[in-house]
Amino acid sequence: MGVFKIPLKFNAGGYKFGELPDNEPGECLELEYDNEYQLITYNAPLYESEVRVYTVPRELMPGGLTAVYDDGGTLDRVELADGERTRLFYIWFKNISKSERGVLKYVKEQAERVAKEIIAKKQTLARLFIEKFYDGEAVDIAVKTATAEEARAVIDHYNGELRTADNSGNYPVANRLELDRETLGVMLMCTLGHFRSMLFNKAAEAFEERLKKRVLDKIKKTEDFKFICEEYD
Repeated sequence: MGVFKIPLKFNAGGYKFGELPDNEPGECLELEYDNEYQLITYNAPLYESEVRVYTVPRELMPGGLTAVYDDGGTLDRVELADGERTRLFYIWFKNISKSERGVLKYVKEQAERVAKEIIAKKQTLARLFIEKFYDGEAVDIAVKTATAEEARAVIDHYNGELRTADNSGNYPVANRLELDRETLGVMLMCTLGHFRSMLFNKAAEAFEERLKKRVLDKIKKTEDFKFICEEYD
């Protein structure tokens, strides 16, 4: 188990872990790294909520960490460069309103991205699903598409039972377009505990509304097209 301390106050800008002062002045964000399980845990300042980040490669710790400070010198976020991906490990929300604005802004941006991908495929869709899940730690919001041909194949497979076309689990995982679950999860864990479930529900609703607005008038649809939002276990 290693503990990596990142000052909550420093000079504005972004710094690699090795560029931060090693005498740990003042309060710090203390990242505990379990080398065996490749797991980071810490308590988010202000709310004291425990945050867990999984599958953090040993070879990237702690050198791959970057701390970003805002213009006032407050630690705004901590990221890890993992190949071509930048992973969010910590984000500072000074109050509940800021966490709500940050999360909703993020999911709306993700809805824009997903909408563009769906439109670019130029498919005739019979179903468009939003799948969502949240258990207080693990989080998931994703879109799954089903073409007219895929819906017909599902119905035929289940001997003409029409309702089977309305089950997103009957379609290929390859049809799934996901949000960055880790980023959304970290954002939710970095806010007040009893507020998270409500914020997740708001996020899912905002994502659904933005996706409908951006996609439904720009794709080809079958006469029996359905937009289905469902929570899974």
